[in-house]
Amino acid sequence: MNYTGIDKLYIDLEKHILLAQRYTEIPYLSFIIKGCRLKPNEYVFENNKKLVLFRKWHDEFSNTLEIDGKDVNIIYNDLSLDRKKIICTDLYYGLPLKKIAKMSKLVHICAGIDEDNFEETYFLTFLGMDNYLRSYLYMYGEWETVSPLLLGMKLLYFMSRNTRTTELLQKNNYKIFPMACASGQSYLSYIPYKKEFIPIIEKKYERLAKIFR
Repeated sequence: MNYTGIDKLYIDLEKHILLAQRYTEIPYLSFIIKGCRLKPNEYVFENNKKLVLFRKWHDEFSNTLEIDGKDVNIIYNDLSLDRKKIICTDLYYGLPLKKIAKMSKLVHICAGIDEDNFEETYFLTFLGMDNYLRSYLYMYGEWETVSPLLLGMKLLYFMSRNTRTTELLQKNNYKIFPMACASGQSYLSYIPYKKEFIPIIEKKYERLAKIFR
């Protein structure tokens, strides 16, 4: 089988990813690195191909996952990155949300009310058939493609543990939402959806129903 692009990169980086996971002892780190399409800074910017522990991995939205000792931190809007050298490796970037949903096998939904203007706000993260994560934020009346790293480590871990779920999971703890909201609820659903999923979405979130119907 011939691999190109991001898939080929992760074949080449497999040992580096496993090294980072074993060093941090975070069993889902591989899921995050690959799912968020993270690349090691030294490998990409400095052409360092040695088998060493890469401590900084960047995404396509100028965020960095940094390994600090055994801890892992996310640096949002990392100003130390040379943004001219960051390229998009998502083959499906820019496709309509409805089409992205049909090309995915899992969706995580955060739905809430913005705490500043009290308007509805949503954060959707799809796990594609290709095993890459794609996130979208709805705020101020518009959808924006954003980094899956905005979910934060806890929600990324939650997704990693439930990639094969066939249930509709509901989580009510809005305190770990990726967006600031006065109240909210979150869901994780397998695709194709359970029969109770669409009625819940249609009843509570009509704007989302248009995507999932």
